[in-house]
Amino acid sequence: MPALKNTTPATDVLTAEEGPDESLSATAKAETALDCSKLERFVGFNLSRAETLVRRLVLEHLAPCQLTLAEFSLLSLVSVNKGVNQRQAGEVLEIAPPNMAHLVDRLANRGLLKRVRGRQDRRVQMLSLSDAGLELLVQAEGLVEEQEARVSAVLTADEQTQLLTLLNKIRTL
Repeated sequence: MPALKNTTPATDVLTAEEGPDESLSATAKAETALDCSKLERFVGFNLSRAETLVRRLVLEHLAPCQLTLAEFSLLSLVSVNKGVNQRQAGEVLEIAPPNMAHLVDRLANRGLLKRVRGRQDRRVQMLSLSDAGLELLVQAEGLVEEQEARVSAVLTADEQTQLLTLLNKIRTL
């Protein structure tokens, strides 16, 4: 894992004629490599750094679809779990009920998701994709697969399998 870079200027001192918007010298802007060896020995630190990078790449790829990662995840989950209810989807995606309600509202307002009240319990909302939702999901999945290929390219097929196995094992904690 590459060393972290400190993007803070080397000096925080401004002269009387410099304001906060003034350009700093090239030397002051230079990034300084930091010793992260203490941090890099922790699984959590490395997982967090990798997750931050992968999340950024996914969001960059999803930008043309105007979807967040949570929206993409919900559309994907609903596409393969016909009639999943909002509570179940929220639990699987680890999204709190108020946030899940907001997420569902956003997707429904965009015409991507349909809500149907449960027959036995009218408080339950069953979710399904609209035709527009399915069309956008197909486009988004193609973009996410491009990103996955980029990330996977640094791993062999065996390493990819091993990584997924290990991540799933950690998730059982």
